[in-house]
Amino acid sequence: MTVTISLPTTIPVKRVGLEVWMNRVLELADKVQDDWNADDVHDLRVAIRRCRTMADALSEVNPGPSWKKLKKVTRDLFQALGELRDTQVTKQWVRKFGTAKDPVRARMLRVLGEQEQEQRKGAEKALDQFDRKSWKKWSRKFPAKAEFFPVESVVFQRLALAELNEAVNLYHRARKLRSGAAWHRLRIGLKEFRYILENFLPQRYAQWSKELKGMQDMLGEVHDLDVLRLRIRKQAGLNPEIVAKWMEEIEKARKARLEEFRAKTANKDSSWVVWHKGLEWGHNLKTVSPMELQRVYSAS
Repeated sequence: MTVTISLPTTIPVKRVGLEVWMNRVLELADKVQDDWNADDVHDLRVAIRRCRTMADALSEVNPGPSWKKLKKVTRDLFQALGELRDTQVTKQWVRKFGTAKDPVRARMLRVLGEQEQEQRKGAEKALDQFDRKSWKKWSRKFPAKAEFFPVESVVFQRLALAELNEAVNLYHRARKLRSGAAWHRLRIGLKEFRYILENFLPQRYAQWSKELKGMQDMLGEVHDLDVLRLRIRKQAGLNPEIVAKWMEEIEKARKARLEEFRAKTANKDSSWVVWHKGLEWGHNLKTVSPMELQRVYSAS
């Protein structure tokens, strides 16, 4: 098997940058307070996750206390936004699956609406406690530390390769365990791999971003469906026959997304193999034969 990797040479190697995302966090922290709508909550959480992922990556290549500070100051807000976001997305799925007269839909929208209000209060509290003064100061100070190594550096290639290998391990674990939690951990692993490429290896990101985003979105919807299923099961007194129909539809949608995801990782030219070979380009990071790559990265 021959995997051909052609990386663009005309794309400017400009770092998206820690500064960009730290400033974006401040902008969105102001914006989200208007009405805490689902899009703004999502955008703020994604901006924080990018900063946290970069902090993890940079702590590996340029260690120092800065990265722990960044993660600590965002921890509570990130968690509160995650809980609120899960509820808001679950409401969207409930509306998608249920008709206006469906009793499961009516019950779930009421319950989720109440939970959303409580979680919004928690998110508001976490945002109030977010240390914006320190964050503004760090947004001017930390980016210089982030640029210790240039974009496309072999240091970041090695880091990306390690993240990719971890994602593959998480994939095999998810296939074995077949649990929602395992697939969700894989999704987080793919996000971390994607953000390292986006911010530190832009040439590769330009080639692979569409595929990566698509695979991440598939697992995101699997997670959404798992959350929906769990929350319905927690509701007592619902008609068992109607609930069974919901569970059937949820499982059908979930299965379709997982099958599509597996299809991208099971053949001889799978995404795993292409990405691995692409990270060897220009630097002999690790010599692995095509046959060995296929054995390790193919679906078991």
